[in-house]
Amino acid sequence: MEIQQLRHLLAAVQHGNLLKAADEIFITQSGLSRSIKSLEDRLGVPLLTRQPKGVEPTIYGDSLIRRAKVILNEVSRAVEELRAIEEARSGDISFGISRNYASYVVPDILARVIVDRPGMGITVKTGGFFELVELVKSEAIDFGFGIIGSVRQGDGIVIEPLREHQSRVVSRVQHPLAGKPNVTVEELSKARWLMLDSDALQRGFASFFERNGVDAPRQTIRTDSMTLIRRLAIETDVLTILPQEAVQKKIDQGILNVLDCPTPVEQSRIGVFYREDGVMTPQANFLIDQFRVVFGQAATMKMPRPRRALAEYDV
Repeated sequence: MEIQQLRHLLAAVQHGNLLKAADEIFITQSGLSRSIKSLEDRLGVPLLTRQPKGVEPTIYGDSLIRRAKVILNEVSRAVEELRAIEEARSGDISFGISRNYASYVVPDILARVIVDRPGMGITVKTGGFFELVELVKSEAIDFGFGIIGSVRQGDGIVIEPLREHQSRVVSRVQHPLAGKPNVTVEELSKARWLMLDSDALQRGFASFFERNGVDAPRQTIRTDSMTLIRRLAIETDVLTILPQEAVQKKIDQGILNVLDCPTPVEQSRIGVFYREDGVMTPQANFLIDQFRVVFGQAATMKMPRPRRALAEYDV
């Protein structure tokens, strides 16, 4: 039994007339008749009853047609899936990331993509969550990834949380507070700080000290460079707030230290976000799936319904 024979049978039944069916599928009437007859001979049962005004399916034909529709639908889906996979191997994509991910995780993902998809052109923009949301809205980028915040209902943005994000107060091992048990909020307020220059982070930082009844500490430096923050945290007596996974190697090497203290703006969520009504290209779907896999989610091409997510800051 051949796929083409099933298509010929469906066309004949749909039109109820071999001549009309033959015209529709660009084949001669005799060729269509031979194809269906060959299928009947192969199965050993009549599939159509031929009448002066046309053709009708027999009981055998009805049974086969039900199965044929399922088979042809699956074949069509398989072809579409293969084409989507092939299309994702080339073409251009533009996406945005939180600034902190420019120096870890994302470079590793892109390194693998470059090897696996050499024909794909990639543009990466960095910014805070709300900056990236505006770029998504304006279709300047296909999607965004990183620390996620909240959006208003009706903004047309889908937020897909991937996992919780933990940050800690970090210092070099020679810092006076390093290794000290139960560092207090008052001691934190008297220290020098080096912070990411994010409005949302700054608001959360100030709010933390305000809730604890002390003045927010002076920030010696504010920057949007994670590389600069890590370098100065290693070489100077400043405190900073960093995702622990971003500096875990330095911690394991005994270069950086996590303070035993409460952490301002400690917890947030990592995720991807994109337009609710946007058409996601195969390239974008492929890349989003890489983030899902890395952050412990099962890879899937299916997009979820819009959800709101809250975070204390974006970077």
